[in-house]
Amino acid sequence: MANRSAKQSFDGVRVPVRRSIDVGRPSMSMEFGFIAEDIDVAAHTQWFTQDGQVPPIFQNRMDILVESEHETSTNSGAKTITTRHIYVLFQDYSQTILTVKYDPYNASDVEIEQRHEPPPRALRQDQLENSYERYGKAIFQAVTGKKDSIVGDGTPQKLVLDLLRPFNDVLGPIGTRSYGALVYANMANASTQQNDQIRPGDIISFRNARFQGKHGPMHAKYSMDVGKPDHVAVVAEWDGTKKKVRAWEQGRESKKVKMESFKLDDLRSGEVKIWRVMPRTWVGWSDAK
Repeated sequence: MANRSAKQSFDGVRVPVRRSIDVGRPSMSMEFGFIAEDIDVAAHTQWFTQDGQVPPIFQNRMDILVESEHETSTNSGAKTITTRHIYVLFQDYSQTILTVKYDPYNASDVEIEQRHEPPPRALRQDQLENSYERYGKAIFQAVTGKKDSIVGDGTPQKLVLDLLRPFNDVLGPIGTRSYGALVYANMANASTQQNDQIRPGDIISFRNARFQGKHGPMHAKYSMDVGKPDHVAVVAEWDGTKKKVRAWEQGRESKKVKMESFKLDDLRSGEVKIWRVMPRTWVGWSDAK
């Protein structure tokens, strides 16, 4: 449960189960191309009476990050009101914020507002460097010490989660595909973008990636599939000349943590992304979890 200011949690007009965007007007998410958009809040299901619960459309979703907080107060007429704030963060880092006010003794007496925030603005290089200093260096040092060990259940994601655990102000992964601010993206070498130097301690993710090329002194041909299902590792070294990443991984060829090399120029299909671990404040959330 997170602590946030009341203004941050709610700054709209309180009306029963209303849309945050006027009917007939294009939503911001459609206009600017982000995921967060108006949903069916399904007030009749009274999901909000259960701690930590979300509307049915978000239940059992593995591709979102959800936090909530609540408070109960009594107004001047001695009526008890419970207020819940639910924050739903999507893989593009846009978010939907639901504010629910209801009578705990009569849950059909409820007001729900939803509003949506776009992803954070692109970071300057100095801001990306600051996050590396804050988290990346320590993550790199920690993962180096895990060589040949099995972290958690041996899955790729558990390695990353374990490395983030010491930081109480870090923003966790969203599902298995988003791990912070995007530093580098490569879509089958058809399009690439890079926002900062790739650094040790960055997180590298693979989705349906196939690498094909030649390696070794004999230039032997090789083919390697990574990210079927989604895979993630921790950058150890980046060679900008050879476009080669060395990364610590587990749960792909072995459950044990080991080093693997990926030559990004050899990516033939799928996607590779590299992320800078970020603080919770990047998306407007409080420092502490």
